[in-house]
Amino acid sequence: MFSRPYVIMFIRFSLHAHKSPLQTSQLRTHRYLSTNYFTIEFKDRSISAIITERHWQRQLDSVSHEISGLNAVMDRIDHLHQQVVEKKDMITQPINFHGGLGSTRCCLPTEVLSHIFVLCLPEDNYLSPASNLAPMLLTRICRLWREVALSLPGLWCRLRLGAESEDWERKSFCYELWLKRSIGRPLFLALQCSEIDSTRRARSLLQPYVDQISSLSFHSSFEASQLIFLLNDLPALQELSIVTMNLRALVECISRLPSTLTSFKLTGSWASLRLLPSSNHTWAHLTNIVIKILSNAVFHLLELCPNLCSLTIGILFDGVLDVEPFTHTKLQSLRLAPYCLGVQGPSELSDLLNAISLPNLHMLEVCGAQPWPHQELQALLTRSNCPLETLILGVGVTMTDDQRAEYLALIPSLHVVVDLNRPDFFAI
Repeated sequence: MFSRPYVIMFIRFSLHAHKSPLQTSQLRTHRYLSTNYFTIEFKDRSISAIITERHWQRQLDSVSHEISGLNAVMDRIDHLHQQVVEKKDMITQPINFHGGLGSTRCCLPTEVLSHIFVLCLPEDNYLSPASNLAPMLLTRICRLWREVALSLPGLWCRLRLGAESEDWERKSFCYELWLKRSIGRPLFLALQCSEIDSTRRARSLLQPYVDQISSLSFHSSFEASQLIFLLNDLPALQELSIVTMNLRALVECISRLPSTLTSFKLTGSWASLRLLPSSNHTWAHLTNIVIKILSNAVFHLLELCPNLCSLTIGILFDGVLDVEPFTHTKLQSLRLAPYCLGVQGPSELSDLLNAISLPNLHMLEVCGAQPWPHQELQALLTRSNCPLETLILGVGVTMTDDQRAEYLALIPSLHVVVDLNRPDFFAI
């Protein structure tokens, strides 16, 4: 049918077309076709046309498959891109927010920053030099904040310091930096001294600042000599708070305190009549006292403190109370917590209320009085003719509606508060 040369040429052509690139196949096919080496008819179609058509179809199918795969990959990439964009938006929103705050922070006037810094201080009476709390924390935010914080002496006036020997060198360095930043402002200090040596360390540290110490608070079981060493020569002291069991040592120290002292808090033990001086200029200048005392020393205490305006007193009734009528003209605030060793307590409290007159009393708070001495208090208010504004009854006190009505009949503007959940202010 076909001659041998043509068949050989056909086979070589076919093999070459399958192995060579598309461009080479096209060129050689064109050469064979253009040189008219052969033309084979097969059912009115040439073999070269059939081969060319099938070759292009395979190429088209392959490319279409590749395009389909690429489309799937692109769809997946688009989906991943959208997810990344959403994550980016979620991250940039807080960044932009805080960045705006940072811009605002930098633009705030120094006066505004100063006011904010004061409000940032913990509400505790005394502050610890902790790096994660104001004011130390404020110095670590940026240069501007550090400069403002260090220029505010009011941020560095309250300090709680421990004078224990452990790591004292590092502690003393921090304390001294803190105290220097107060720049002459009144200091409010709480000391933790558990040994005699710690008292010496504390005194040595505070020596350059004794003229600034306005308020001092500490626990002590020391002898008089150690207390005198700690409390001696404090010319600006106005407030003193001590928890101690050694009252004899303390009485000797109090006589050495300056006349600037106006507030005194003594807890930890019960002060008795024999421990109070017969007269003392320090007591005469006091305007605020918080004290736990035996009942036989109550009136002597009031006599020692003619300028007293506020008294928080826990009274331990330990026997029959020997009282005489007594008037204190300046006492405005009285917080009273009676304690009893025996059955005489309620009657002793009644005797005390019957003997005392307080013509300037504005606020009275009582806790722990059972039974409630209603008639005695009513007589006190009538006798004193005082401008009482607030009557607070705390834990352990009950009052009937009729009793409330009788108080209001005496003082129509009186504000009566009954709070059985109110804590005992001497529960220490």
